[in-house]
Amino acid sequence: MNRQLLVLTLVSLLSAGCVSTTTDSKANPGDREESPHDAAAYNAQLAIAYLKQGNLAAAQEKIDRALSQDSQNAKVRTTAGLIYDRLGDDKKAEGYLSSAVRLAPDDPDVLNNYGVYLCRNGKAKEGSRQFLKAAGNPLYRTPEIAYNNAGLCMKKVGMTAEAQQYFERALAIKPKFADALMQLADLNFEQGKMNEAQALVQRYLGGLPATPQILWLGVRVERALGNRAAADAYAKRLKTEYPKTEQTKALLESERQSG
Repeated sequence: MNRQLLVLTLVSLLSAGCVSTTTDSKANPGDREESPHDAAAYNAQLAIAYLKQGNLAAAQEKIDRALSQDSQNAKVRTTAGLIYDRLGDDKKAEGYLSSAVRLAPDDPDVLNNYGVYLCRNGKAKEGSRQFLKAAGNPLYRTPEIAYNNAGLCMKKVGMTAEAQQYFERALAIKPKFADALMQLADLNFEQGKMNEAQALVQRYLGGLPATPQILWLGVRVERALGNRAAADAYAKRLKTEYPKTEQTKALLESERQSG
């Protein structure tokens, strides 16, 4: 699965982890006192920063140090799982992510990240269970993300009824959730439900900035409905606003074939 699965929650994972320092005004900068927990959180934050920069060697070094400082910290272990996933070490990635869930079985960020990993690695039903557990936590601030991820997971394995249900639940929480609108519109298009897909494309563009993905979908939906003027309008916007995207290339190819 592509990385649409929203999105390994790197920033929120360790946002509460602060580095404690001495308050003694005479202390030297090098005399900072840290508990193992705080030191591990700090190194995990550095690991995330390096991961986002694409510096995998530095990310691995920092997360291994964090694990040596506080091996029972669920969010540190989750971060380790994400880094080893990027490094291609599936055994370590799943080991760290699953053990994080055992340590923090009700933490929605931990659950969501494990669900992302499972879904990307062919375990859609198990991944969706993690997402739904995360979404059901009343303290989770973004349950729509977990529902959308569950929808993507089900869509990947062809369970369209379940996928639609989860996308709709995401939109019930956040009606202008761009990815859920896009995914639900695309799902209806794939099922031949063109009127429903058309309504969702129009809903998206009525309240959200256009993207090449939604404009290209609009072209294909309107073509399928025989609405040439509407299809041409979407096509013109796509070529004008996003001339170098994959979607525009696909549009131009489709025009060459039909011409």
